[in-house]
Amino acid sequence: MNYRHGFHAGNFADLAKHAAMLTLLRLLRNNEKPLLVVDTHAGAGYYDLSNPDFARSKEAEAGIKYLMGRDVPESLKPLADYVRAKNAKAGFKGQIGIYPGSPVLILDHQRAGDQYVGCELRDDDYRLLHDRIEPRGQAIKADGYKVALQTTEGDEDLLYLIDPPFEKPDDYKRITETVRDVLTLRADARFLIWLPLKDLETFDSWLRHMEREIGEMAPMVVAELRLRPLWNPMKMNGCALVTVNAPDDFAPLLTAICEDVVATFGEASGQARIRIL
Repeated sequence: MNYRHGFHAGNFADLAKHAAMLTLLRLLRNNEKPLLVVDTHAGAGYYDLSNPDFARSKEAEAGIKYLMGRDVPESLKPLADYVRAKNAKAGFKGQIGIYPGSPVLILDHQRAGDQYVGCELRDDDYRLLHDRIEPRGQAIKADGYKVALQTTEGDEDLLYLIDPPFEKPDDYKRITETVRDVLTLRADARFLIWLPLKDLETFDSWLRHMEREIGEMAPMVVAELRLRPLWNPMKMNGCALVTVNAPDDFAPLLTAICEDVVATFGEASGQARIRIL
């Protein structure tokens, strides 16, 4: 696979996903049980935005750097403040030189006693991930879908972040199977799933399978962030965030995040659609 998280680090979809993850972590801090977060496609931990391979796409310029150069919407302020503080600590005064990926972001917001497991199959990204999160978190060079099924036996709260590259034809199928199989073992497990929005046919087909497989097992919140009409399947016209077993007060907070991301980065025809299944 040629996909790397770093090519898209700090783009609008990253901001939506990470703002949602920060919100989930904040809500789950109220639970007494420790939390285990399993990141099935973790990437390298954080990203150097000056890397010419990553800078070529200019997605960070149109994403996090654009956001930080304007008035930040309320729902995105926790993420913006965190990214700003992370850069200042790394020596970037008044500029964005690095973007923290989900492994570092999650570890920086966990409580004592919480745990993080990040799975990554690429050799180069795995080595970076290991060096950047151990010993605070655990890096595993393994198939994240399989690891998810191996982490259900404890009594801690479980949150799974599933954010695959979607370059393998079976990623949609494996997401559905993983969620179903984990819920069969742990009915209280929670999920945050990120998906690209290129055309409605692909997304709607996957969502139909999800409803059929787990519709009666757990509630789902489905958010579609459409930056533009979905008429060109060769472009990423938006993204979707799907949560399973999210806290009851999460949906309105996710709605605000999605509306603010679309208003900030979308075209005039952009729209945010949120529904509870």
